[in-house]
Amino acid sequence: TTSCRASSPPPPEDDDDTGLDFDLDAMETPSDTESLHFPVYDLDLEGERSEVRGQTAGYREDVLDAQGTRWRCFSSGEPLHQSRVNMSVLQPFLRVLSHGGYYGDGMNDIIVFSSCYLPQNRLENYQHVMDNLFRYVVGTLDLMVAENYVMVYLCAGGQKDKLPEFSWLRECYTTIDRRLRKNLKFFYVVHPTWYIKALITIIKPFISSKFSRKLRFINSLQELSDFLPTEHVQIPDCVRQYDQSLTR
Repeated sequence: TTSCRASSPPPPEDDDDTGLDFDLDAMETPSDTESLHFPVYDLDLEGERSEVRGQTAGYREDVLDAQGTRWRCFSSGEPLHQSRVNMSVLQPFLRVLSHGGYYGDGMNDIIVFSSCYLPQNRLENYQHVMDNLFRYVVGTLDLMVAENYVMVYLCAGGQKDKLPEFSWLRECYTTIDRRLRKNLKFFYVVHPTWYIKALITIIKPFISSKFSRKLRFINSLQELSDFLPTEHVQIPDCVRQYDQSLTR
């Protein structure tokens, strides 16, 4: 058994922001809409960031068990919580989360979530994959973020059969450490579909006003570059193609 981190002015400082205070489980996912998606990279951060990552208490080297399965353990949160992730089953989906460089002064991180890399919900072991993906996202985000950060959510390229349950999204947000909820300065939703806009409009009265102020709809990659430096943001080809199709 294997045992087990172009600037924009930040919104006003908040206290603990639990954010999504509504019953996501009661909301149904329409079958004819594009999906909401989040990306995860098996991070290999260069230079200074690699050193930070290697020295972080929450990071441990992967371990192979007797069956050849690769496991990764994360330690995060207060009080400290350990989670064990099956990295072998996640291998095809590890580009879902990536580090996109820094903005402003200091170590202000840009975190990118690419919906096109999510698993299809018809996978035989879909629930097992999503359970491990959840623990991977929460644990890796804690390792990636040093101080303040923004989240860039790339909607384009995601298909309706990749749409995760809203309860999964809510659990991701509410399970991350309080430090990460508080230090999230903006949440940029790039190429939002009508469904995502409608969903946010519907749930806005139930969302914390602190979290609401952090949401920004971005219609193009050019517009995104007006808010953030994007030279180190890993943009999937399908997202670039979609963006180019908007100007034809």
